[in-house]
Amino acid sequence: GNEKRPSADMMKPKPKPQKKKKKKDPNEPQKPVSAYALFFRDTQAAIKGQNPNATFGDVSKIVASMWDSLGEEQKQGYKRKTEAAKKEYLKALAAYRASLVSKV
Repeated sequence: GNEKRPSADMMKPKPKPQKKKKKKDPNEPQKPVSAYALFFRDTQAAIKGQNPNATFGDVSKIVASMWDSLGEEQKQGYKRKTEAAKKEYLKALAAYRASLVSKV
């Protein structure tokens, strides 16, 4: 039969085309981080201090379990910070985009 078989060429992984990285505009506002990311930053150093040999993966697991055991009120604190940062970011982004338009 004439079944379509993947040829040997198709089986070889194609070299990935080098993606041209868009140059990040230093004036572009930074996206705000999530509530979990804020918590991660806050706790990471302490965990590293207690477990100096822990890998990043180990630290991540510890932080994740700590986040899961956090009370809703504590999580809300981080979520509020995130919301505030998001509003600031959207304002900054709007201003940034407006400045781009006016340059053209």
